[in-house]
Amino acid sequence: MTLPYLTDDSIYYILQHLQNDRSTLFKCLLVNRFWCRSTIPLLYANPFENMTEKNYSITLTLFYCFNKVEILQLKNQPGLSQINNINFDKEHNPLFEYLKYLENYNSYLINSVIYGWFAKYCSDLLSYQKIYSDIIPIFHQSILRQSRNIKQLDILLYLLYKESFKHFNFQNFSSNLTKLNSLSLNFYSNGIVNKAVEQEFLRNIANICTNSRKLIIKLPRIRRPPFQHHNTSNNLINTTSTLQKLCTIIQVQNKLKMFMIRNCNSLLNNVLLSLEFQKHSLVHVVFTSCDFSNISLKSFNDLYNLEYLKFMFCKGILLYQCEGLNFSSFKLKELSFIRNYWNDNVTSLMLNYLGTSLQRLSIEKLIENISMYCPNLIVLKICFYFHIDLSVMQLFKSLRTRILSIIISHNIDNFFINLAINIPINIRKISIYIYPRISNKFLKFKEFLENCHNSFEMIYLNQIIGLESLKIVLSYIERSNNRLKVFGMKLDKELNDEELKLLNRIKTKGVEIVEFSEFN
Repeated sequence: MTLPYLTDDSIYYILQHLQNDRSTLFKCLLVNRFWCRSTIPLLYANPFENMTEKNYSITLTLFYCFNKVEILQLKNQPGLSQINNINFDKEHNPLFEYLKYLENYNSYLINSVIYGWFAKYCSDLLSYQKIYSDIIPIFHQSILRQSRNIKQLDILLYLLYKESFKHFNFQNFSSNLTKLNSLSLNFYSNGIVNKAVEQEFLRNIANICTNSRKLIIKLPRIRRPPFQHHNTSNNLINTTSTLQKLCTIIQVQNKLKMFMIRNCNSLLNNVLLSLEFQKHSLVHVVFTSCDFSNISLKSFNDLYNLEYLKFMFCKGILLYQCEGLNFSSFKLKELSFIRNYWNDNVTSLMLNYLGTSLQRLSIEKLIENISMYCPNLIVLKICFYFHIDLSVMQLFKSLRTRILSIIISHNIDNFFINLAINIPINIRKISIYIYPRISNKFLKFKEFLENCHNSFEMIYLNQIIGLESLKIVLSYIERSNNRLKVFGMKLDKELNDEELKLLNRIKTKGVEIVEFSEFN
Protein backbone atom coordinates (compact mmCIF):
# COMPACT_ATOMS: atom_id res chain seq x y z
CA MET A 1 0.00 0.00 0.00
CA THR A 2 1.48 3.33 -1.06
CA LEU A 3 1.60 6.08 1.49
CA PRO A 4 -0.60 9.12 0.80
CA TYR A 5 1.26 12.28 -0.08
CA LEU A 6 0.51 15.92 -0.63
CA THR A 7 0.71 17.29 -4.13
CA ASP A 8 2.80 20.40 -4.74
CA ASP A 9 -0.35 22.45 -5.24
CA SER A 10 -1.70 21.25 -1.90
CA ILE A 11 1.49 22.29 -0.15
CA TYR A 12 1.36 25.72 -1.78
CA TYR A 13 -2.24 26.11 -0.62
CA ILE A 14 -1.36 25.13 2.95
CA LEU A 15 1.56 27.53 3.09
CA GLN A 16 -0.47 30.40 1.66
CA HIS A 17 -3.08 29.77 4.33
CA LEU A 18 -0.27 30.21 6.90
CA GLN A 19 1.24 33.35 5.37
CA ASN A 20 0.28 35.49 8.38
CA ASP A 21 1.58 32.93 10.87
CA ARG A 22 5.30 33.61 10.67
CA SER A 23 6.34 31.37 13.54
CA THR A 24 4.74 28.36 11.83
CA LEU A 25 6.24 29.32 8.47
CA PHE A 26 9.72 29.32 10.00
CA LYS A 27 9.11 25.74 11.12
CA CYS A 28 7.98 24.84 7.60
CA LEU A 29 11.41 25.88 6.33
CA LEU A 30 12.88 22.82 8.02
CA VAL A 31 10.63 20.14 6.49
CA ASN A 32 12.60 19.65 3.28
CA ARG A 33 14.04 21.62 0.36
CA PHE A 34 10.76 21.92 -1.48
CA TRP A 35 8.96 23.26 1.58
CA CYS A 36 11.85 25.64 2.18
CA ARG A 37 11.79 27.00 -1.39
CA SER A 38 8.02 27.39 -1.20
CA THR A 39 8.04 29.12 2.18
CA ILE A 40 10.75 31.74 1.59
CA PRO A 41 8.63 33.87 -0.81
CA LEU A 42 5.86 34.04 1.79
CA LEU A 43 8.21 34.97 4.63
CA TYR A 44 9.85 37.75 2.64
CA ALA A 45 6.73 39.16 1.01
CA ASN A 46 6.23 41.42 4.04
CA PRO A 47 9.15 40.76 6.40
CA PHE A 48 9.11 44.11 8.24
CA GLU A 49 5.52 43.98 9.50
CA ASN A 50 4.85 43.49 13.24
CA MET A 51 8.54 43.48 14.08
CA THR A 52 9.78 43.15 17.65
CA GLU A 53 13.28 43.67 18.98
CA LYS A 54 14.15 40.00 18.66
CA ASN A 55 13.36 40.16 14.93
CA TYR A 56 15.76 43.03 14.20
CA SER A 57 18.27 40.37 13.16
CA ILE A 58 16.75 40.56 9.68
CA THR A 59 19.16 43.49 9.32
CA LEU A 60 21.99 40.93 9.12
CA THR A 61 20.21 39.24 6.21
CA LEU A 62 20.04 42.63 4.51
CA PHE A 63 23.80 43.03 5.07
CA TYR A 64 24.50 39.81 3.22
CA CYS A 65 22.33 40.94 0.31
CA PHE A 66 24.54 44.00 -0.29
CA ASN A 67 26.60 44.24 -3.45
CA LYS A 68 30.23 45.38 -3.38
CA VAL A 69 29.40 49.07 -3.78
CA GLU A 70 26.91 49.00 -0.90
CA ILE A 71 29.32 47.09 1.33
CA LEU A 72 31.98 49.71 0.65
CA GLN A 73 29.54 52.56 1.34
CA LEU A 74 28.67 51.03 4.69
CA LYS A 75 32.24 50.24 5.70
CA ASN A 76 33.28 53.80 4.88
CA GLN A 77 30.87 55.19 7.47
CA PRO A 78 32.83 56.40 10.52
CA GLY A 79 32.02 54.73 13.82
CA LEU A 80 31.04 51.37 12.37
CA SER A 81 33.88 49.14 13.50
CA GLN A 82 31.37 46.34 14.21
CA ILE A 83 30.58 46.11 10.50
CA ASN A 84 34.16 45.08 9.78
CA ASN A 85 33.52 41.95 11.85
CA ILE A 86 30.81 40.78 9.45
CA ASN A 87 32.14 38.31 6.90
CA PHE A 88 30.97 39.31 3.43
CA ASP A 89 32.87 36.53 1.61
CA LYS A 90 31.12 34.53 -1.10
CA GLU A 91 30.79 31.54 1.19
CA HIS A 92 28.50 33.65 3.35
CA ASN A 93 26.26 34.70 0.48
CA PRO A 94 22.55 34.19 1.21
CA LEU A 95 20.90 30.99 -0.02
CA PHE A 96 18.10 32.94 -1.69
CA GLU A 97 17.58 36.30 -3.35
CA TYR A 98 15.33 37.23 -0.46
CA LEU A 99 14.51 40.77 -1.48
CA LYS A 100 13.17 39.85 -4.89
CA TYR A 101 10.15 38.39 -3.07
CA LEU A 102 9.36 41.64 -1.27
CA GLU A 103 5.77 42.74 -1.92
CA ASN A 104 5.28 45.43 0.71
CA TYR A 105 7.91 48.17 0.75
CA ASN A 106 7.17 50.57 3.59
CA SER A 107 9.88 53.14 4.28
CA TYR A 108 8.70 53.80 7.82
CA LEU A 109 8.71 50.14 8.84
CA ILE A 110 12.12 49.56 7.27
CA ASN A 111 13.51 52.64 9.02
CA SER A 112 12.21 51.38 12.35
CA VAL A 113 13.74 47.92 11.98
CA ILE A 114 17.16 49.09 10.79
CA TYR A 115 17.34 51.88 13.34
CA GLY A 116 16.37 49.41 16.06
CA TRP A 117 19.28 47.13 15.16
CA PHE A 118 21.88 49.92 15.02
CA ALA A 119 20.55 51.55 18.18
CA LYS A 120 21.01 48.23 19.96
CA TYR A 121 24.46 47.31 18.71
CA CYS A 122 26.05 50.65 17.82
CA SER A 123 24.26 53.16 20.05
CA ASP A 124 27.47 54.23 21.77
CA LEU A 125 29.11 55.12 18.46
CA LEU A 126 26.33 56.52 16.29
CA SER A 127 23.88 59.35 16.72
CA TYR A 128 20.22 59.17 15.76
CA GLN A 129 20.88 61.68 12.98
CA LYS A 130 23.81 59.69 11.62
CA ILE A 131 21.82 56.46 11.40
CA TYR A 132 18.87 58.07 9.62
CA SER A 133 20.84 60.41 7.39
CA ASP A 134 23.75 58.26 6.20
CA ILE A 135 23.22 54.60 7.02
CA ILE A 136 19.56 53.76 6.54
CA PRO A 137 19.49 55.16 2.95
CA ILE A 138 22.12 52.57 1.97
CA PHE A 139 19.72 49.82 3.01
CA HIS A 140 16.83 51.41 1.12
CA GLN A 141 18.89 51.65 -2.04
CA SER A 142 19.90 48.00 -1.73
CA ILE A 143 16.34 46.82 -1.08
CA LEU A 144 14.87 48.77 -3.99
CA ARG A 145 17.65 47.64 -6.32
CA GLN A 146 16.82 43.98 -5.71
CA SER A 147 13.04 44.16 -5.48
CA ARG A 148 11.14 42.66 -8.39
CA ASN A 149 7.72 41.98 -6.98
CA ILE A 150 6.59 45.09 -5.08
CA LYS A 151 2.83 45.46 -4.88
CA GLN A 152 2.65 48.10 -2.15
CA LEU A 153 5.12 50.98 -2.27
CA ASP A 154 5.26 53.54 0.55
CA ILE A 155 8.33 55.64 -0.19
CA LEU A 156 9.97 58.69 1.39
CA LEU A 157 11.10 60.74 -1.58
CA TYR A 158 13.90 62.53 0.31
CA LEU A 159 15.80 59.23 0.12
CA LEU A 160 16.29 59.76 -3.61
CA TYR A 161 18.72 62.61 -2.91
CA LYS A 162 20.97 60.68 -0.55
CA GLU A 163 24.53 59.84 -1.57
CA SER A 164 23.78 56.12 -1.71
CA PHE A 165 21.21 56.78 -4.49
CA LYS A 166 23.65 58.78 -6.59
CA HIS A 167 24.01 56.06 -9.23
CA PHE A 168 20.64 54.40 -8.72
CA ASN A 169 18.92 53.31 -11.93
CA PHE A 170 15.41 54.74 -11.56
CA GLN A 171 14.34 53.49 -14.97
CA ASN A 172 15.09 49.87 -14.09
CA PHE A 173 13.50 50.23 -10.68
CA SER A 174 10.31 51.74 -12.08
CA SER A 175 10.05 48.97 -14.65
CA ASN A 176 9.86 46.50 -11.75
CA LEU A 177 6.71 48.15 -10.41
CA THR A 178 4.24 46.80 -12.95
CA LYS A 179 2.50 44.75 -10.22
CA LEU A 180 1.99 47.78 -8.01
CA ASN A 181 -1.53 48.11 -6.59
CA SER A 182 -0.88 50.57 -3.76
CA LEU A 183 1.30 53.68 -3.97
CA SER A 184 2.13 56.17 -1.22
CA LEU A 185 4.36 59.15 -2.04
CA ASN A 186 5.79 61.09 0.90
CA PHE A 187 7.35 64.46 0.05
CA TYR A 188 9.53 66.54 2.35
CA SER A 189 10.77 70.12 2.34
CA ASN A 190 14.45 69.28 2.22
CA GLY A 191 15.75 72.58 0.86
CA ILE A 192 16.69 71.10 -2.51
CA VAL A 193 15.91 73.48 -5.35
CA ASN A 194 16.81 71.18 -8.23
CA LYS A 195 14.18 68.46 -8.12
CA ALA A 196 15.32 66.66 -11.26
CA VAL A 197 15.58 63.27 -9.54
CA GLU A 198 12.10 63.60 -8.08
CA GLN A 199 10.71 64.66 -11.44
CA GLU A 200 12.32 61.69 -13.20
CA PHE A 201 10.95 59.29 -10.61
CA LEU A 202 7.40 60.67 -10.89
CA ARG A 203 7.58 60.64 -14.68
CA ASN A 204 8.56 56.96 -14.65
CA ILE A 205 5.80 56.15 -12.18
CA ALA A 206 3.22 57.82 -14.43
CA ASN A 207 4.45 55.86 -17.44
CA ILE A 208 4.67 52.43 -15.84
CA CYS A 209 2.51 52.18 -12.70
CA THR A 210 -1.05 52.39 -13.96
CA ASN A 211 -2.85 49.72 -11.95
CA SER A 212 -2.86 51.15 -8.44
CA ARG A 213 -6.06 50.68 -6.50
CA LYS A 214 -4.84 52.92 -3.68
CA LEU A 215 -2.97 56.22 -4.07
CA ILE A 216 -1.74 58.34 -1.16
CA ILE A 217 0.02 61.67 -1.67
CA LYS A 218 1.59 63.42 1.32
CA LEU A 219 2.92 66.80 0.28
CA PRO A 220 5.26 68.78 2.55
CA ARG A 221 3.85 71.33 4.93
CA ILE A 222 4.97 74.75 3.74
CA ARG A 223 6.80 76.70 6.43
CA ARG A 224 7.64 80.15 5.16
CA PRO A 225 10.36 82.21 6.83
CA PRO A 226 9.31 85.39 8.64
CA PHE A 227 8.41 88.27 6.31
CA GLN A 228 8.23 85.93 3.28
CA HIS A 229 4.68 85.94 2.02
CA HIS A 230 5.15 84.08 -1.25
CA ASN A 231 7.11 81.14 -2.54
CA THR A 232 10.23 81.90 -4.51
CA SER A 233 9.83 81.46 -8.25
CA ASN A 234 11.99 78.31 -8.29
CA ASN A 235 9.99 76.65 -5.53
CA LEU A 236 6.73 77.61 -7.23
CA ILE A 237 7.91 76.09 -10.50
CA ASN A 238 8.99 72.90 -8.73
CA THR A 239 5.72 72.66 -6.83
CA THR A 240 3.66 73.21 -9.96
CA SER A 241 5.68 70.71 -11.97
CA THR A 242 5.41 68.11 -9.20
CA LEU A 243 1.66 68.55 -8.83
CA GLN A 244 1.17 68.33 -12.58
CA LYS A 245 2.96 64.99 -12.61
CA LEU A 246 0.92 63.85 -9.63
CA CYS A 247 -2.24 64.78 -11.51
CA THR A 248 -1.01 62.68 -14.41
CA ILE A 249 -0.42 59.74 -12.05
CA ILE A 250 -4.00 60.10 -10.79
CA GLN A 251 -5.41 60.25 -14.30
CA VAL A 252 -3.60 57.23 -15.76
CA GLN A 253 -4.64 54.70 -13.12
CA ASN A 254 -6.97 52.08 -14.53
CA LYS A 255 -9.31 51.48 -11.60
CA LEU A 256 -8.33 53.67 -8.67
CA LYS A 257 -10.53 52.97 -5.65
CA MET A 258 -8.94 54.91 -2.79
CA PHE A 259 -7.34 58.36 -2.92
CA MET A 260 -5.82 60.32 -0.04
CA ILE A 261 -3.97 63.63 -0.15
CA ARG A 262 -2.34 65.76 2.55
CA ASN A 263 -1.14 69.39 2.62
CA CYS A 264 -2.45 70.30 -0.80
CA ASN A 265 -2.98 74.05 -1.11
CA SER A 266 -2.10 75.25 -4.59
CA LEU A 267 -3.55 73.40 -7.57
CA LEU A 268 -6.07 71.48 -5.44
CA ASN A 269 -8.63 72.25 -8.12
CA ASN A 270 -6.43 70.42 -10.65
CA VAL A 271 -6.31 67.42 -8.34
CA LEU A 272 -10.11 67.37 -8.07
CA LEU A 273 -10.46 67.59 -11.83
CA SER A 274 -8.02 64.70 -12.17
CA LEU A 275 -10.19 62.58 -9.89
CA GLU A 276 -12.95 62.80 -12.50
CA PHE A 277 -10.84 60.44 -14.61
CA GLN A 278 -11.53 57.84 -11.88
CA LYS A 279 -15.26 58.45 -11.61
CA HIS A 280 -16.10 54.87 -12.60
CA SER A 281 -14.06 53.28 -9.80
CA LEU A 282 -13.26 55.78 -7.03
CA VAL A 283 -14.94 54.79 -3.75
CA HIS A 284 -12.87 56.29 -0.93
CA VAL A 285 -11.46 59.87 -0.74
CA VAL A 286 -9.66 61.55 2.18
CA PHE A 287 -8.42 65.16 2.39
CA THR A 288 -6.06 66.10 5.23
CA SER A 289 -4.80 69.65 5.86
CA CYS A 290 -5.99 70.87 2.46
CA ASP A 291 -7.05 74.42 1.60
CA PHE A 292 -10.32 74.55 -0.34
CA SER A 293 -10.36 78.34 -0.71
CA ASN A 294 -11.98 79.28 -4.03
CA ILE A 295 -12.24 75.59 -4.98
CA SER A 296 -15.33 74.38 -6.78
CA LEU A 297 -16.85 71.32 -5.13
CA LYS A 298 -18.80 70.56 -8.30
CA SER A 299 -15.92 68.29 -9.27
CA PHE A 300 -17.27 65.77 -6.77
CA ASN A 301 -20.59 65.47 -8.55
CA ASP A 302 -19.49 63.01 -11.22
CA LEU A 303 -17.80 60.60 -8.79
CA TYR A 304 -20.91 58.48 -8.80
CA ASN A 305 -19.33 55.48 -7.04
CA LEU A 306 -18.05 57.53 -4.08
CA GLU A 307 -19.02 55.94 -0.75
CA TYR A 308 -16.52 57.30 1.79
CA LEU A 309 -15.48 60.95 2.17
CA LYS A 310 -13.34 62.45 4.92
CA PHE A 311 -12.16 66.00 5.67
CA MET A 312 -9.52 66.34 8.38
CA PHE A 313 -7.79 69.60 9.42
CA CYS A 314 -9.04 71.22 6.23
CA LYS A 315 -10.05 74.84 5.70
CA GLY A 316 -11.44 77.30 3.20
CA ILE A 317 -14.91 75.94 2.39
CA LEU A 318 -17.64 78.60 2.39
CA LEU A 319 -21.39 78.17 2.09
CA TYR A 320 -21.59 79.13 -1.58
CA GLN A 321 -19.07 76.40 -2.47
CA CYS A 322 -21.34 73.73 -0.99
CA GLU A 323 -24.18 74.55 -3.36
CA GLY A 324 -22.59 72.43 -6.07
CA LEU A 325 -23.01 69.33 -3.90
CA ASN A 326 -26.77 69.63 -4.20
CA PHE A 327 -26.50 67.87 -7.56
CA SER A 328 -24.11 65.08 -6.59
CA SER A 329 -24.63 61.74 -8.29
CA PHE A 330 -23.08 59.56 -5.58
CA LYS A 331 -24.66 58.05 -2.48
CA LEU A 332 -22.25 58.32 0.43
CA LYS A 333 -22.23 55.62 3.08
CA GLU A 334 -19.71 57.30 5.39
CA LEU A 335 -18.77 60.95 5.95
CA SER A 336 -16.21 62.30 8.44
CA PHE A 337 -15.45 65.84 9.62
CA ILE A 338 -12.45 66.07 11.96
CA ARG A 339 -10.95 69.32 13.28
CA ASN A 340 -11.76 71.41 10.21
CA TYR A 341 -11.53 75.19 10.12
CA TRP A 342 -14.83 76.38 8.75
CA ASN A 343 -18.21 77.54 9.98
CA ASP A 344 -20.64 75.01 11.46
CA ASN A 345 -23.17 76.07 8.85
CA VAL A 346 -20.89 74.63 6.18
CA THR A 347 -20.98 71.21 7.82
CA SER A 348 -24.77 71.45 8.20
CA LEU A 349 -25.26 72.33 4.55
CA MET A 350 -23.00 69.51 3.40
CA LEU A 351 -25.00 67.10 5.55
CA ASN A 352 -28.19 68.48 4.07
CA TYR A 353 -26.97 67.66 0.56
CA LEU A 354 -25.07 64.43 1.25
CA GLY A 355 -26.76 62.95 4.31
CA THR A 356 -29.72 61.04 2.89
CA SER A 357 -27.76 57.87 2.14
CA LEU A 358 -25.31 58.09 5.06
CA GLN A 359 -24.93 55.10 7.35
CA ARG A 360 -21.93 56.39 9.32
CA LEU A 361 -21.08 59.93 10.34
CA SER A 362 -18.20 61.44 12.36
CA ILE A 363 -18.53 65.04 13.55
CA GLU A 364 -17.20 67.31 16.29
CA LYS A 365 -20.44 68.93 17.39
CA LEU A 366 -24.01 67.82 17.66
CA ILE A 367 -25.88 69.50 14.84
CA GLU A 368 -29.54 70.41 14.80
CA ASN A 369 -31.70 68.45 12.35
CA ILE A 370 -29.07 65.75 11.99
CA SER A 371 -31.75 63.04 11.96
CA MET A 372 -33.65 64.90 9.27
CA TYR A 373 -30.52 65.25 7.13
CA CYS A 374 -29.40 61.65 7.76
CA PRO A 375 -32.54 59.49 8.09
CA ASN A 376 -30.65 56.23 7.43
CA LEU A 377 -27.82 56.82 9.88
CA ILE A 378 -26.70 53.73 11.81
CA VAL A 379 -23.48 54.86 13.52
CA LEU A 380 -22.82 58.38 14.82
CA LYS A 381 -19.40 59.29 16.20
CA ILE A 382 -18.99 62.61 18.00
CA CYS A 383 -15.57 63.88 19.09
CA PHE A 384 -15.90 66.66 21.65
CA TYR A 385 -12.49 68.32 21.37
CA PHE A 386 -13.48 71.70 22.76
CA HIS A 387 -15.90 73.32 25.18
CA ILE A 388 -19.46 72.05 24.94
CA ASP A 389 -22.53 74.18 25.35
CA LEU A 390 -24.68 71.88 27.50
CA SER A 391 -27.81 73.48 26.10
CA VAL A 392 -27.28 71.46 22.90
CA MET A 393 -27.39 68.18 24.83
CA GLN A 394 -31.14 68.06 24.34
CA LEU A 395 -30.45 67.49 20.64
CA PHE A 396 -29.51 63.92 21.55
CA LYS A 397 -33.20 63.22 22.12
CA SER A 398 -33.97 63.54 18.42
CA LEU A 399 -31.27 61.09 17.27
CA ARG A 400 -32.58 58.03 15.43
CA THR A 401 -29.29 56.19 15.10
CA ARG A 402 -28.77 52.84 16.83
CA ILE A 403 -25.06 53.13 17.60
CA LEU A 404 -23.31 56.08 19.27
CA SER A 405 -19.58 56.60 19.84
CA ILE A 406 -18.38 59.55 21.92
CA ILE A 407 -14.87 60.88 22.55
CA ILE A 408 -14.29 63.46 25.30
CA SER A 409 -10.99 65.35 25.44
CA HIS A 410 -11.82 67.98 28.09
CA ASN A 411 -13.26 67.85 31.58
CA ILE A 412 -16.86 68.93 31.22
CA ASP A 413 -18.97 69.42 34.33
CA ASN A 414 -22.43 67.83 34.21
CA PHE A 415 -21.81 66.37 30.76
CA PHE A 416 -22.54 62.77 31.69
CA ILE A 417 -25.69 63.42 33.66
CA ASN A 418 -27.00 65.46 30.71
CA LEU A 419 -25.98 62.72 28.29
CA ALA A 420 -27.72 60.05 30.37
CA ILE A 421 -30.93 62.05 30.63
CA ASN A 422 -31.12 62.97 26.95
CA ILE A 423 -29.92 59.84 25.20
CA PRO A 424 -32.85 58.20 23.37
CA ILE A 425 -33.93 54.61 23.89
CA ASN A 426 -33.35 53.70 20.23
CA ILE A 427 -29.59 53.93 20.82
CA ARG A 428 -28.79 50.38 21.89
CA LYS A 429 -25.00 50.41 21.54
CA ILE A 430 -22.73 53.09 22.99
CA SER A 431 -18.97 53.60 23.28
CA ILE A 432 -17.52 56.38 25.45
CA TYR A 433 -13.82 57.23 25.45
CA ILE A 434 -12.47 59.79 27.92
CA TYR A 435 -8.95 61.11 27.40
CA PRO A 436 -6.47 59.86 30.04
CA ARG A 437 -5.71 63.37 31.31
CA ILE A 438 -9.27 63.76 32.62
CA SER A 439 -9.59 62.85 36.29
CA ASN A 440 -12.32 60.87 38.07
CA LYS A 441 -13.32 58.89 35.01
CA PHE A 442 -14.91 56.20 37.16
CA LEU A 443 -17.27 58.67 38.84
CA LYS A 444 -18.32 60.07 35.46
CA PHE A 445 -19.07 56.61 34.09
CA LYS A 446 -20.92 55.72 37.29
CA GLU A 447 -23.04 58.85 36.94
CA PHE A 448 -23.90 57.90 33.37
CA LEU A 449 -24.82 54.27 34.10
CA GLU A 450 -26.99 55.21 37.08
CA ASN A 451 -29.08 57.67 35.06
CA CYS A 452 -29.26 56.36 31.48
CA HIS A 453 -32.05 54.22 30.02
CA ASN A 454 -32.21 50.47 30.63
CA SER A 455 -32.22 49.23 27.03
CA PHE A 456 -28.55 49.17 26.06
CA GLU A 457 -27.35 45.93 24.50
CA MET A 458 -23.68 46.97 24.30
CA ILE A 459 -21.76 49.45 26.43
CA TYR A 460 -18.06 50.20 25.98
CA LEU A 461 -16.24 52.45 28.47
CA ASN A 462 -12.47 53.00 28.60
CA GLN A 463 -12.47 52.25 32.32
CA ILE A 464 -9.98 49.80 33.82
CA ILE A 465 -11.68 46.67 35.11
CA GLY A 466 -11.86 46.47 38.89
CA LEU A 467 -14.14 45.82 41.83
CA GLU A 468 -16.01 49.13 41.75
CA SER A 469 -16.44 49.14 37.98
CA LEU A 470 -17.77 45.56 38.07
CA LYS A 471 -20.24 46.56 40.78
CA ILE A 472 -21.76 49.33 38.68
CA VAL A 473 -21.94 46.96 35.69
CA LEU A 474 -23.80 44.38 37.77
CA SER A 475 -26.10 47.07 39.12
CA TYR A 476 -26.95 48.20 35.58
CA ILE A 477 -27.58 44.62 34.43
CA GLU A 478 -30.02 44.01 37.25
CA ARG A 479 -31.74 47.33 36.64
CA SER A 480 -32.04 46.64 32.90
CA ASN A 481 -33.61 43.22 33.39
CA ASN A 482 -30.67 41.50 31.67
CA ARG A 483 -31.02 43.34 28.34
CA LEU A 484 -27.28 44.04 28.29
CA LYS A 485 -25.31 41.48 26.26
CA VAL A 486 -21.79 42.94 25.99
CA PHE A 487 -19.84 45.26 28.26
CA GLY A 488 -16.43 46.52 27.14
CA MET A 489 -13.73 47.92 29.41
CA LYS A 490 -9.95 47.92 29.67
CA LEU A 491 -8.89 44.44 30.75
CA ASP A 492 -5.20 45.14 31.43
CA LYS A 493 -5.38 44.18 35.11
CA GLU A 494 -5.12 40.89 36.97
CA LEU A 495 -8.25 40.33 39.05
CA ASN A 496 -8.28 39.27 42.70
CA ASP A 497 -10.64 36.63 44.11
CA GLU A 498 -13.41 39.08 45.00
CA GLU A 499 -13.30 40.64 41.54
CA LEU A 500 -13.34 37.23 39.87
CA LYS A 501 -16.45 36.23 41.82
CA LEU A 502 -18.19 39.40 40.71
CA LEU A 503 -17.10 38.81 37.13
CA ASN A 504 -18.55 35.30 37.22
CA ARG A 505 -21.85 36.66 38.54
CA ILE A 506 -21.98 39.00 35.57
CA LYS A 507 -21.23 36.17 33.15
CA THR A 508 -23.98 33.99 34.60
CA LYS A 509 -26.42 36.73 33.63
CA GLY A 510 -25.43 36.27 29.99
CA VAL A 511 -23.18 39.34 29.71
CA GLU A 512 -19.85 39.04 27.93
CA ILE A 513 -17.01 41.21 29.26
CA VAL A 514 -14.70 42.23 26.39
CA GLU A 515 -11.80 44.59 25.72
CA PHE A 516 -12.79 48.23 25.18
CA SER A 517 -13.02 49.44 21.60
CA GLU A 518 -14.69 52.24 19.69
CA PHE A 519 -17.40 51.61 17.14
CA ASN A 520 -15.66 52.40 13.87
